[in-house]
Formats: sequence, C-alpha cells, structure tokens
Amino acid sequence: MNFIEKLEGAVERNRSLLIVGLDPQEEFLPGTGDIYTRLTDWGKAIVEQTSDQVCGYKPNMAFYEQYGPAGLRALQETIRAIPADIPVVLDAKRGDIGSTAQAYARAAYEQFHADAVTLSPYLGQDSIKPFLADPEKFAFILCQTSNPSAKEIQGHGSPALYEYIARVSQNWGSPAQVGLVIGATQPEALQRVRAICPDAWFLAPGVGAQGADLKTALTAGLRADKKGILVPVSRAVIAAASPRKAAEQLRAQINAVISEISPSPLDPFRALVNGLFSTGCVKFGSFTLASGKQSPVYLDLRRLVSYPDVLDLTVEAYIDRMISLEYDCVAGVPYAALPIAAIAASRLKRPMVYPRKEAKTHGTSQMVEGVFQQGQRAVLLEDVITSGGSILTAAETLSAAGLSVRDAVVLVDREQGGVDALAKQGINVHAVLSMRRILERLQAQGLIDQGTLLEVKQYLDGAA
Repeated sequence: MNFIEKLEGAVERNRSLLIVGLDPQEEFLPGTGDIYTRLTDWGKAIVEQTSDQVCGYKPNMAFYEQYGPAGLRALQETIRAIPADIPVVLDAKRGDIGSTAQAYARAAYEQFHADAVTLSPYLGQDSIKPFLADPEKFAFILCQTSNPSAKEIQGHGSPALYEYIARVSQNWGSPAQVGLVIGATQPEALQRVRAICPDAWFLAPGVGAQGADLKTALTAGLRADKKGILVPVSRAVIAAASPRKAAEQLRAQINAVISEISPSPLDPFRALVNGLFSTGCVKFGSFTLASGKQSPVYLDLRRLVSYPDVLDLTVEAYIDRMISLEYDCVAGVPYAALPIAAIAASRLKRPMVYPRKEAKTHGTSQMVEGVFQQGQRAVLLEDVITSGGSILTAAETLSAAGLSVRDAVVLVDREQGGVDALAKQGINVHAVLSMRRILERLQAQGLIDQGTLLEVKQYLDGAA
C-alpha cells in the first residue's frame, strides 16, 4: 500500500483523524535503567494503548536524536511496533539538495521505515524530489507553521510566501504524494490553502498545548468529504496519566466537531467572480464585440485597474495557471492584460515584454517593448479568448522579433472556438474560468436570473 491507501484505510477503520506525536522527554519515560530500554518500553506502550484510536503516528526525530545512538535505535524499535496498516510520519523537517537529500531519504525510508516525512521547501524542488522517488512514499511540506513568529517569514510578500509554497508544491507531486503542514493555530491560512489545494492532505499541529481551537481549525481545513486534515497531538496524549483515555477523548472530540460541520465544496473563484460582477467587469445586455457580432454578455477587464482588491484576486488566479509553465518572460496582450501582466511578472520576478499594436514612427520603431534574447520563450497573458485572434496576432509579433510562444493564459474562455483554433497553431491556452462557470456561479447566488442564464447559454451554444 502507498501512504494514502494506508492512511485512508486507518481513517475509515478507526474513524479517526488523530495522529499521536511521539516526542519522548525524560519526565515521560518509565522507571530506571538504560535509555534505550526506557525509550522502547515507553514507545511500545503508547502504541499498544492507542493504535485503535488513531490514523497514524508522528515520531519526532529530534526527541530521539537527543539521546544519541541509543535513541535512534529506540526509534527504529518503536516504529517496528506500530501495526503495518497504520502510517508513520517521520517529523524530521529535512531540507537539502543532491546526494545529501538522497541520503536523508534513504535514512527515513530504509533505516526508519517511515511512510512519510516532513520537509522544508526552502531549497526548492531539488530538496523534495528524492523523497518522492518511491511512489509509495509521501511528503508533508512546511507551509504555514504553528509557531508564533512564523508569519515573519511565511507571511512575507504578496502573495504571502506560504500561499506561493502551496501553489508551487502542487507541481512537485500529486495529492497522492504531497501534502502540507499548516498550523491549526492559523485558521486563515488553512482556509486559504484549502482553496488553493482542494484535494491535498494537511498536517495541522497546534491542537492541545499550543491552544488552537479544534472546531475553527477543522471548519477551515476540512475538505468537502470531511477528510483531508490530520490532527497531530503529542503532549496531551503521551503525558497523560492514561494515554489511551486521552486518545479516546481527543478522537471523540474531533468526530463530534466533524459531525457538526457541513462543509460545502470550496469554490476558490467565488470571490473573484463576485468581484468581476460587482465592479462591472462582467455585464449583461446587448453589446457589439470587436468582431462586429452582437453578444448578450460583455467582459471589460480594463476596469480592474480601478479596483485593486479584485485586481489582486485576478493576478493570483493567473499566477496559479502560470506556475506549472516553462517560460523566460511574461508578455501582456494590449491593452486590458498589460497591468495584469506587469503585476504578475513583478510578483514572479520574471521580466516582462509586450507587443505593440502598431509600429512607432519615431525612436526605435520596434514592435516588441522590453528586453529579451532571441530564442527565449514568452507566455502570453490575455483577458478573454473568443476566436483567439488577438492572442495569435500578439504571438506572431513576438515570433517575428525572435521570441517563442507556446502557452497563453486567459482569465475567461468564452467557449467560442478560440482554444481549439490556437491549439492548431501550436499555442496551448490555459483558462482560469469559462463563461458557463461564471454564469452558473452568478445564478446560484441570485445575482442573475434564470432567464439571463439561459439566454447567454443559448448564445454561446449558437456561437461556438
């Protein structure tokens, strides 16, 4: 079994999202004698008392390493005592590259027989890849941790660093291999990252000694299927007079909260769609398009520059689509996409260029503004795609200047043939939203009536 199969089996079998953290400290250990025996006896006793109450165990490497070789041998022996159908998350917080990362991975999996490892993303994908070489293994990436000063680093930037980690981690592996560590003390982060990563498993420390509110954390982090968030608890169980009773009570508390919650499927674009509608960027009526055709719906993203909050949501949506693409520079299609491209390029720390609609009659007379090199690849950003003509024209201008265009990102696909037309020209279009999805979201919230919904859908069906 891979990690997810083992985890979900334990979740179902024990009806539990509780993970017990094994953090041995001197005052917890039984009796006297050599440290190896005391650690081993203590760990085996915890496992024996709690294995039918949990969905996993999370031994912390540091608490065993502090006792030297005897502690590490005790960790091995304790993990051997854990039933084979209950996953082990080795809390090591490793983070290195190359042969060092490979050695860490071999230690975690071959010496300690862990099913998953906690990892630091600071060194990038190179530090994560060796831990995912075995498809049965899993990595929990540190995203927004529960310590009080975490926000000084993890909340830095716009978007915040933890949000960027959540986005980019999706390209390091599938939800079957990559999860995120998000402190239960950070409900806003749990909610935000759940919108970014709707299918991922979260490891959410902080319940118990760190004072996180269980209901708030679960409400923010649970998936629609009432799974997807693991609650690791250490001291409240391992320091209790009866670890079994403590685990039973925590499991019952978690299940009671889950039974009270009715999470609806998360819609990461609800705020964006509502913002586009409230600012007049999406309008309904009778409009003449650039092609000369009439349309009952019109999108005008040029208005976004006057609404910074909605503009921020829009840029974040573009960045989500851009992270998995390979490119050297960002290119905006004049004019609506230019401010979006400029902000996205700035946040991603990538150079920006843009094709002109007409050649200058003075100065350099160049058709592409910005600094670039021949043969570099540009990703095109456009607001809306209908026939794809504006994107194709921009791509041809860039190509004539020596840039390659293989991908374009648009906010809205009007679903009128543009995506297929550009695919035939070798340009892959990545749309954030489709017009139909926008219509359905607005109608579900009562912002447009059923008649408007049907009218626009019929128009789209006839124009496609």
